Amino acid sequence: MGLDFLVPVFGILVVLVPVIGVTTVLTLRYGLRPLLKEWAENQHALVGGDPALRVQIQELGEQVEALTGEVHRLRETQSFDRKLLETKQSADPEGRGGHPDMA
Repeated sequence: MGLDFLVPVFGILVVLVPVIGVTTVLTLRYGLRPLLKEWAENQHALVGGDPALRVQIQELGEQVEALTGEVHRLRETQSFDRKLLETKQSADPEGRGGHPDMA
């Protein structure tokens, strides 16, 4: 018997492998392209592809930075006022108000 039966099998494979390869490539290229394109657009939109949204986010970031600076200044002012009141109270323990004629 031998290997004579392999000749037709390899002959068929020589034809079928390229046909299956070309069919697979064309199916992937033209069949899945619309699905992959839609998926990519959805991913792009989720990441923030809208320029107006990106500008709005940047403006919100700038507003947060400005508010953070204002809060910092308010804390400094509050700390200064507190220290000033503590100094005033320690200098005038009887609560006379600091005026000599009020005694």
